[in-house]
Formats: sequence, structure tokens, C-alpha cells
Amino acid sequence: MLRLSALIAVLAAVATPALAQNSIRPGQTVRGELTASDPTLDDGSHYDCFAVQTRRGQSLQIDQMSDAFDSYLTVGAGSCATPDNPASDDDGGGGVNARVVRVGDGGMLTIRVNSLEGGKTGAYQLRVTEVAGGATAPANGAGATSIGVGQTVRGELSGSDPALSDGSHFDCFQVQTRRGQSLQIDQISNAFDSFMSIGSGSCAALTNATGDDDGGDGLNSRLVFEGDGSLLTILVNSIERGETGGYQLTVSEAGREMTGDNAFEGVDLTTIGAARTTTLPRVTSEWDVELPTCAAAYGAWLEMFIEGAAPREYGNTASIDYPRRYEAVHAQLRTDEDRAIVGIYKMNFKSMALVGAIGVAPNGQPNGGRPLAEYLTALGNCDREHGFSPVTTY
Repeated sequence: MLRLSALIAVLAAVATPALAQNSIRPGQTVRGELTASDPTLDDGSHYDCFAVQTRRGQSLQIDQMSDAFDSYLTVGAGSCATPDNPASDDDGGGGVNARVVRVGDGGMLTIRVNSLEGGKTGAYQLRVTEVAGGATAPANGAGATSIGVGQTVRGELSGSDPALSDGSHFDCFQVQTRRGQSLQIDQISNAFDSFMSIGSGSCAALTNATGDDDGGDGLNSRLVFEGDGSLLTILVNSIERGETGGYQLTVSEAGREMTGDNAFEGVDLTTIGAARTTTLPRVTSEWDVELPTCAAAYGAWLEMFIEGAAPREYGNTASIDYPRRYEAVHAQLRTDEDRAIVGIYKMNFKSMALVGAIGVAPNGQPNGGRPLAEYLTALGNCDREHGFSPVTTY
């Protein structure tokens, strides 16, 4: 079976709610209780699971409040035990309450209500509120947007964003850290010379601040921070006054060896330019059409679409309802082994698609779009095997 070593890590589009009775709607507050009979994570902490249906671009604030234990809230996609693209928070809601802000993609968000320490039980409230915004990055920079470890956010500095005393505009983010966790924060831009600061408090008045100009590649910024269990504030900024344009911000665990999952992490395909392939070769695929393989192929497309990186200009892919196909195939998986295979193969498929769309392999050699063509061929084979109208000639 074909396995390519290539790129990327980053929001599965279709979340599977844990239990039907644990649904919650924007504008609703639910009262619940963590009990000793609830499922537990590896650290021994109990959790309850909820699901909320989102609209694309809808900003949702999720608050978990409790007087019985120190709240710990996780929001992502997929299963509660191992959500994809999770954003977590401990005390962002004030006191020992938790708060996470996420932007909807039109699918389901999974919400895990949890305690910071193992074995804690007691009553809690969970509230979902629609808030002003609707952009991946803050529209006006006034407030901090939540970003999770392992997540990449695309944003833009604009002339309407707030400015520091030197006249440079900024956007503001916060990430929940764990004590002893080593985080690497990367700010990437082709539009301006990046300058990034991290610290505590508000972006406009950071305390214990550390800044970086070109610690990443070229004019990009990179900082490494050891977590202390608090919220870390990240100020996305430019080195020169008045500069504007698009950027990407990635938070990852520091010290990871570059692998097929993260070799091209944070690449913005829209900025690749001439290297991007417009005509793909005719190829065959060595991938099988078993359920785990096809669930991974559809899941890879969903994640790329959410990340704004899906190569939708090829064939009729833009008109295909991949969320429905993913749901139909994934629902037929029966074993934990099959579900684990999906996660591994999904990264390989994303690697193929994105390296092929860029047109350049990680070693810098042109690939003529062949990996992307192989991925689309695998998609078409899965379509035919499982009774869907296949992706057309690309």
C-alpha cells in the first residue's frame, strides 16, 4: 500500500456527537454533573460530552462553570476522548471557570466538559453563546481569539486593527498551556516582516513579554515557551509601522522531529504562485478501497477544506458533498483498530494532496502535481466502490 512521507498537521469537519441527549444549541445553558460513573481520561478525570451544530463563520463562545471543581474545557471535532484539532482552556472564564471561542465550519463541534484534576465530581453549567466576529482571526484585534496546541490560524493585519505606539498593527490570540509543556509559536507572512510577542495579560499591555523578529525562516517569527498552566497571550505584529496583509499563526509542541505529518505545516497554498500545478497527469492509485482507507480519503478533504487548503479547482470536487460521504463511510467502521488506521492514512492523503497542489516536494524538487493526482484517483476509486458519483476528470 502506498504511503508517502510529506506534510501538514492541523479541524476535522464532521464531528460525531457522543450522545443524542447531550446536544446543546447556541443561546442555551445546560446544567449537568460529573459523577464517578462518567467515563475518564488517562489522567483519571471524568468527563461529559456535548455536540453543537455550527454555521460556517459563526463565532461561538463556550463557557464551563462550576463551584464543585476546577473546570477544564476542550472543544474540537470527532470523539470526546480524542477530539481532532482541540482547543482547551482552564481558567479563561474567570476564577476556575473555562472558556473557549471557536469559529464554526458548518459542521458539529464536540465539547468535552472535564475537571483539571483526576477524580473530581460535582455540578456544572455549560453555556454556548454566539458572539460578534465570525473570522478565524479577530476582525478588529480588540479581543483575544483562542488557539489550540496543534492548530494553525489564518488572519490578516488591516488598517482598521489597533496599533501599538510605534504605529504597527496587531491581532491578539491566547493559548491555554499545561505546566511543563514546551510550546513553539510560529508567525509566518509573505506580506510583511513578522514580529511576534508573547506574555501575560492583554495584547496592548503585555507583562513578562518576550518578542522575536526573524527567529523562524526568512522574515518569519518563532518563539518557544514552557507552559505554567496559565493562558499565554500572543501578539501578532509587524516590524514596521502601518504594514498590513495575510499571515498564519501556528502553535505546536516544541522539539518534534519533522515527520510526514508536519513537514509543511503552516504552508499557505494560495501564496505558492508559479509552483502551483494547474494541469495534473493521468495516474493510477495503489491505495485499496477498504472502509478505513476511504474514510481517511474523505476525512483528509474535509480537514483541508476547513483549513482553507482544499484543492477545489480540480474536476468537480467543489460540488461534491464530502461531509456526507465521510459520515456514511466512517459510520461503518467497527473496530478501534480501523479508526486508528483512518487517522494515520488521513495524514498521508493530506500530504499527497498538498504537496501535489504546491507542485514541489519537501526536498524542493518539482513533482508535476503527481501526488495530488494520485489522491484524487484514490478518491474516485472510493466513490465507485461505495456507490457515490465519482470525482470527474481533473
